[in-house]
Parts: sequence; C-alpha cells; structure tokens
Amino acid sequence: MPKREAEVVRREMLQRPVDQSRYRGVVRSDKTVRWAVDELRKVEQLRGRPSDSWPTTTALPGSLDQLADVLTELGWDDLASLARREELAAYRGLAADRPGAFSGEIAAALSALRGNLMTIERYEEALEVVDEQLRLSGTGRTDQGRDSEAPYWRTEILARLGRHGAAVEAAAMAVDEIRGRLKRPGDVSVDLGHALAAYADQLDAVGRVSEAADVTAEVVAYWREHSDSTAQFLFAVDRLGERLVRSGRTEEAGACITEAIRKVRRRKPQHELARIWHDFSVRLLSLDLPTNALEPGMKAVKLHRELAYWAREHHRKVETADDWDDDHRYTWAYLLQRRREELKSSHDDVRRAERNLREGLLTLSACLRRLDRLDEATAAEAEAAAVAESLARSSDYVPPDPDWA
Repeated sequence: MPKREAEVVRREMLQRPVDQSRYRGVVRSDKTVRWAVDELRKVEQLRGRPSDSWPTTTALPGSLDQLADVLTELGWDDLASLARREELAAYRGLAADRPGAFSGEIAAALSALRGNLMTIERYEEALEVVDEQLRLSGTGRTDQGRDSEAPYWRTEILARLGRHGAAVEAAAMAVDEIRGRLKRPGDVSVDLGHALAAYADQLDAVGRVSEAADVTAEVVAYWREHSDSTAQFLFAVDRLGERLVRSGRTEEAGACITEAIRKVRRRKPQHELARIWHDFSVRLLSLDLPTNALEPGMKAVKLHRELAYWAREHHRKVETADDWDDDHRYTWAYLLQRRREELKSSHDDVRRAERNLREGLLTLSACLRRLDRLDEATAAEAEAAAVAESLARSSDYVPPDPDWA
C-alpha cells in the first residue's frame, strides 16, 4: 500500500460521544470507552521505545490489536483503522530482521483493517489492503483461510466502487484460481461454491443474466450434494429460478424449482426458509403451474403462522415483564429507554411476521382458486383479512411507560 502520513490514535480522539446505533458491545458503552483509554495508555507507554526494551517481543502490536478491537466494538472504525495501521507498521518493523516470522499476524491485521475500512465505506483504501493480502498470499507464508477470503473481497469492493466490469473479471479469476487448486476432477470446495455465487452476482450486475443463470446452476449443483445445507441449496435455487425467468428460460425455471421441492421434501422444515417457500409458490404460480405452487405455498403459510404466533408470545412476555428495572448497574433513565426500545423492537417483529403471514395466505388463496378449491381459498382469504385487521389496529403503537414513570 502507498505510504501515508503517520497518524495514530491519541487520547483526545476518545472524547467523542458513542453512537448507540453503531455500538457493538454488551455492557454499558461508557465502560467500553474506559477500556479503550486503558488500552491506549498501554500503547502510549511503548511508543517510541526500541522493541528490545518491550516486556515481550510483540508487546506494542499486541496492545494495538487489543485497542483496535475495543475501538471497533465502540463503532469507531475510523480510529480502529488507525490502530491497525500502527499495528501493521510495528509488525513490519519486527519482520525486517526476521522475514516471515510475523506473516500470520500481519495477515490477521490486514483482514481486520479491511473490515474497518469497509464499514466506513473507504473502499479505495480497502482495495489497497486486499491487494496487499493477495501479494502476501503468493509467498505461501500467510493464513490459507484469510488468503481464500481476499479474492472474494476484491470482487465485492470493486462492485461497491461501481467498477462492475473489473468485478466480473476479478470474480472469474477467483473461480479459475480455486479450480486450479483442486487436483482431481471430482474435488469440491466450499470456496468454489462461494466464488461461483459471487461470479454469478457480478454477471447479473452487468446484464449478462443468462450467463449468471448458468453459473448459478453450478452453485445449485454444489449445494444439492450437501444434505446439511438445505438453506444454501434453496437460496441458490431461488436465485437460479429468478434469473432463468428474467432470461426467458421459463420452462427451466419451473423445472428447477419443482425438482428442488422434491429434493428437500423429507428434510426437516426450517422457519428461516419460510420466505423462500413463499417465493417458490409465487414464481410457480406466475409460470402457470398452480399444482406445483401449492406445496411450497402451504409450507410457507404453515411456517409463517408459527413465526407469527411466537412473535406475539414473545411480545406478550416483554410487555408483562416486571424485572426490567432491576439491574443496579444502570441508571433508571437508561433502563427505561432500553425497555421502550425492547418493546418497540418486539412489536415490530410481530408486525413483520404478520405481514409475511398475510402475503403467504393471499398467495395460497390465489393458488387454491386456480385449482378450484374454493372453500379452502375463502378460508385463507378470511384468515388474511383477520391478520390485516390486527396490523391496522397496531399501526400507531407507542411503547407504554410504567404508571409511575
């Protein structure tokens, strides 16, 4: 990466307020700020001292690593990136006398720095970091897991920069590189599955939809053979069906979705896949395949109905909880605000679950009517209407305060 002016984290930089929407900690943020100050104090005691005077070989970069972690937790990714750059400079100084000795630590710091830079959308800098990761991976001294991430992130960053042509080329190169590492024709790799998915996304982004569908079919083929990867398989099928429809290959779309339904019919239902089942039903119905659309439509309604029930039950428990102000570590004002946020969040979860259920019921009703199962269709419509009434009643919800608040 090009050299920049040496800017480091200083005490006055920690005077800023914490944005609670970005805070990632599990304790009060003021306590985490104190941890950051403590870590910075350790760093300050080591800065400027020769490495042979440090209490341990990696004392300074190790302290900078801890500081960067805490700053990331606070949501201060700009400061965390400064700490990561100083950490990298320290490790490179150590490596000057011992080539390759700290390659793993350098790779870890680069990976963390890339994450910080992407969070604050400094994509050009993040691209420089990924390119350095790729150069280091050629030495064979770095961590293979992080090496395999770098081509994916290069593709992702190029896409976010709007350089979609370059992103397609990068994704294709990543696929070719992984295939080159697989020794035998029968070898498979999770890395290859993810690289193919990224390649398909970039082809789609530049309008090469039919090609994207062909590559997505390879992704589907990969996940089809993994019985413990139902979610990945169905997500890939959903994406494939959508791309086949957009490229005019409607018969293939209907066939691939129908085959996927048959493939996972005996597997245990997963509630997180309710939306996928609904999408399958909608797409098959649009392809004039109501008989095929019925099974995923019924499955989607069943799962969404259960999710709505659990969301309502959870909200009732939150509303009736009387121990929300019992934690002596926090102020009453903070606990009251936290309760309001929890009530609002659980209520939003109910509304989201009910909207999904209503959509699923209306799709199922349309499918049943196409099959002349009119009584069942009317029942589904009636249930959808009842859910719609519930949504209307709760549209102006305001989290209640305790009577004595």
